[in-house]
Amino acid sequence: MKKIGFLMLLSILFITACDKDDKEPALPGDVKEQKFIDVRSYTDWKYFSFSKGEFVTVTDYQNDLSWDIAFHRGDVRLNGGASGKGKGEAVNTQKTDWNAVTEAPSSGYVKDQIGKITTSFIGNGITEEDQPFSQTLTTWLTVDTSNPPPKYTVHNWIYVLKAADGNYVKLWIYDNKDEKNTAGYVSFRYQYNASGSTKFI
Repeated sequence: MKKIGFLMLLSILFITACDKDDKEPALPGDVKEQKFIDVRSYTDWKYFSFSKGEFVTVTDYQNDLSWDIAFHRGDVRLNGGASGKGKGEAVNTQKTDWNAVTEAPSSGYVKDQIGKITTSFIGNGITEEDQPFSQTLTTWLTVDTSNPPPKYTVHNWIYVLKAADGNYVKLWIYDNKDEKNTAGYVSFRYQYNASGSTKFI
């Protein structure tokens, strides 16, 4: 009888421990940065994977799930909507303080759509093309070309987006120049929640 009672006690403790593990909250990811990425090309996009923490080679972006976000000068696209088969979409929190965004919004996300992007700029003439991109994320930068040279305004919005796998990411694109003040680059900070957490703290 004592042996049976001991086994029952062990079973109860095991079940309790499992229940406790199941209820542990998902942890937010680490905050990381990418600096001075050259995105000056008018024809090529650079594709980045949040889960790998690096840029990846992509040949068929609309059918490739290895990337999450891509950059083309001031343009940005996500792996979702018109741009890909992933779950990518984004919302502008309308906040400029990184620490003020502590949780992913429950609504307001917008998927990529087709729009005009500049694919060449020669002298006073530009060539535009219809391509998919995130109209939400592309609000990070305004370029005024009315009076040369171009004037750049970085708005410092903090965005929350979903990666291709559906996990939440907090994103701040904070600079369009390199260390020598040359335009056509991108620097960004991000927090990718691989655990599925909606919290950023």
